[in-house]
Amino acid sequence: MFILLLTLLVHSFGVEDHATSGEAQPTISQRSGKIAQGADWETTYFIVDSGVSGATVLVVGGMHGNEPAGSRAAEQILHWPIKRGKLIVVPRANVLALQANTRLTPNQPKKAGNLNRDFPQVEEGGKYTVAPIGELAASLWSFVLQNRPDWVIDLHEGFAFNRSHHPARGRKKSVGSSLIYEAGEKMDSLARQIVAAADETVTAPGRRFSLIDRGPVDTGLARACIKVLGAKAVILETTFPNQPISLRTRQHRAMVNVLLKHIGLIDDDCRNRLAAPKSSGNLQVGIFDGNGVGPSSIQLGRAIEEAPDLTLFHIGAAEMRPDVLRQFDVLVFPGGSGSKQAGAIGREGRNAIRRYVDGGGGVLGVCAGAYLCSANYEWSLDLIDTKVFTGSVEIPGKGRKQLWYRGKVAEVDLELTVLGKSLFSHQGIPGNFVVRYANGPIISPKGNPALGDYKVLAWFRSENGLWEAQKGTMINTPAIVSGVFGGGLVVSVSPHPELTPALHPIITQTIRWAAATFSPDHAPGE
Repeated sequence: MFILLLTLLVHSFGVEDHATSGEAQPTISQRSGKIAQGADWETTYFIVDSGVSGATVLVVGGMHGNEPAGSRAAEQILHWPIKRGKLIVVPRANVLALQANTRLTPNQPKKAGNLNRDFPQVEEGGKYTVAPIGELAASLWSFVLQNRPDWVIDLHEGFAFNRSHHPARGRKKSVGSSLIYEAGEKMDSLARQIVAAADETVTAPGRRFSLIDRGPVDTGLARACIKVLGAKAVILETTFPNQPISLRTRQHRAMVNVLLKHIGLIDDDCRNRLAAPKSSGNLQVGIFDGNGVGPSSIQLGRAIEEAPDLTLFHIGAAEMRPDVLRQFDVLVFPGGSGSKQAGAIGREGRNAIRRYVDGGGGVLGVCAGAYLCSANYEWSLDLIDTKVFTGSVEIPGKGRKQLWYRGKVAEVDLELTVLGKSLFSHQGIPGNFVVRYANGPIISPKGNPALGDYKVLAWFRSENGLWEAQKGTMINTPAIVSGVFGGGLVVSVSPHPELTPALHPIITQTIRWAAATFSPDHAPGE
């Protein structure tokens, strides 16, 4: 995703390290460059200059690698339209830790492992300087000194909710879901506004945001900027356990939105702006991560992020609205529970998705997502003309059993159609292959006159099942189908190709196909 972000920025604003200007006045420029270029911890920075006098604001994400929401939120904030001042963004401050999903930087001495403790301030002659610990901290601090921000916004995540965390004696209390700042009459008022914006996303009282006015941690980057540069600095904390990343990034955006409006960099409400303007060289993919999504969504997201032309965004039920959905080329609904995903999205959200597809958006549904895209249930999106093999039967000695459940994860045989081969063969997918299957929908035409006929991309050539009533109902039925809905294309994938790395091109190529606009009779290679 991050390489794509850089590619898109270069495409939109010019060659890296060279600012470019638009024709509008005042001139807005954007450039990017490298911190610690050539080192293992090399990371990219972005500078957006409005061309109008104002504050310089530094937004940092990813200081700790197991706190990914801050990094992703910083990547999203980068695209906000600033009106005054200068916005500097370092989305992935600790690349090595983010790659390893660890709090501490891998392969570093213990004293230098925690990047946000590597900026000790030293008082000399009444003035403060910083003695960075480790080369990564030294590189970041050198970059900060070059740009001398007026404000620093450091995005983090905690391991528990500060408001409801009651640690055992001797254990530290988590600062999750909090604003950490230095107390003062003006800052106290602003701080209340910031957490109020975050609390709009919260329903459980114990998860509401706290105000911690003792100031950023000593030896942290934010504190160093306060002491040495005289900057104003805050740490914005969300909480990572048991909360989807879409919610956490939404909370970060909501808080930064208040801050940047207060500072004067933006005039508009930008909390729902996630993505850059669409580009022909990059596809922006929104993957649903709300209630009803199963663990296979992790592998699905990884498969998407492997592709150099796809940028992944995690979106939840709150993003199922026209102004957000139109930012994406394709929406992806993963495995898990189709009915629970539908319930989380709600009727209004499902209608927004239908309007999005009707207007030309693409959708990929995998397993539970394929159930969701079907025309079978009251809660279905009704995007593709598929009826699902379902119902229940009485099994002697076992009771009544649901027919959709065919047992534990199994491997089944698939065969591509001519259409499927035209899409996937040049991606290295053979005409016949084995894929993992976990109770995805067994489909047939629904016969809804409002929906066009679907096209088959792959057939099941073997089956699994538990009961006699299931035998013969899966073999030789469609495994992957596509259908046109209005101006958009929908692809329904019953098995789980994302669980097999060699089959990832099925996911990525399907997304590319769904992103285009098709007539009902169009098919690649025909």
